[in-house]
Amino acid sequence: MIVLEIIGGLVLVIVVILFIVYVYFKVKYGKYLSVDVNNEPLSINLYKDASPDWLDDKGVKTIVNELEEIGYISGPAYCIYEMEDVLLQPFFKECMVAVVYSHKIAGHWIDILIQEIEGGEYTFSNAPMGGGMEQRPECKKLFDSKAGVSELHGFAEEILKNSEAELLHMSETNFREYFESAYKKDIAWKNRKGGITFEEFSKTEKEAPFSNSKKSIEQAFVLTKLNELNHWHEASLEEYRKANNIKDEEFWEVEQRLFIVPFKSHAMAFLEYLEERGFINEVQLEKYQKVYRNESDIFDLFEKINDLYSPKLRARFIGEYSFPLGLKIFQMSEDMH
Repeated sequence: MIVLEIIGGLVLVIVVILFIVYVYFKVKYGKYLSVDVNNEPLSINLYKDASPDWLDDKGVKTIVNELEEIGYISGPAYCIYEMEDVLLQPFFKECMVAVVYSHKIAGHWIDILIQEIEGGEYTFSNAPMGGGMEQRPECKKLFDSKAGVSELHGFAEEILKNSEAELLHMSETNFREYFESAYKKDIAWKNRKGGITFEEFSKTEKEAPFSNSKKSIEQAFVLTKLNELNHWHEASLEEYRKANNIKDEEFWEVEQRLFIVPFKSHAMAFLEYLEERGFINEVQLEKYQKVYRNESDIFDLFEKINDLYSPKLRARFIGEYSFPLGLKIFQMSEDMH
């Protein structure tokens, strides 16, 4: 479910939060990573769409007809189990794969991709937003929201003609496996670098059809980072549970006193996360956001806050993990209520 949360009349929610966070997308295949920010999946699973009514949309039909006229062969339409609002259909031609997407809010768009066996990737997209997002070093991308099918195909064909690398031949047989593994690789890279940056967020916001205040953008970004933290919290604690062979039914009480300290995040969002977890209260949150708002070292920030408590109330370090990114897990004192 998409949850629209208005922050002080934040019109930006509709464009940036909805597009970047609730429908946060990657360049590779232009795929939207998550419709539910609080549960951004670390992996996805495609299943065939038994009744792809979305293909009857006039705009989608136009794209499909143009692809078929160029010589692309259609594959089956798919849904994504973890992201119910994202629909797609691949089309294949030589070593190129074109993916047509549809989303009830973002509309429809197309990406054409070429994949080298050794890992290099080329993506040509007319997705509505996303040109400002960072990509893995091996990825080369071209965004043009106004480009048509033939133009995008022309860019891809030029690479195909001039490339001396061995290219991956995509087909209906291997597409699903490739798509799922590509997503997992992309989300892992995003998390390892510490999630979305303010620079990425700002660049993508500028692609919106209207301008927003600096305050609104900053508020939206903090919400974005807070959602990231909550997602990392869930994923890392599940990793901790499995590593310590704790049964699900026995973990609930333990989990309530645990929280994470990632190697990288945003100070204001991290402080809100600590307040949500119960490690600090609303009064402390207000004070700390004034004092520590510009802190960049999250480990150091946490130590400063933890040291303000008496030894009896300080959180205890219990483990360090690298999944979904580098972080430490702490346990709150039983004396903290």
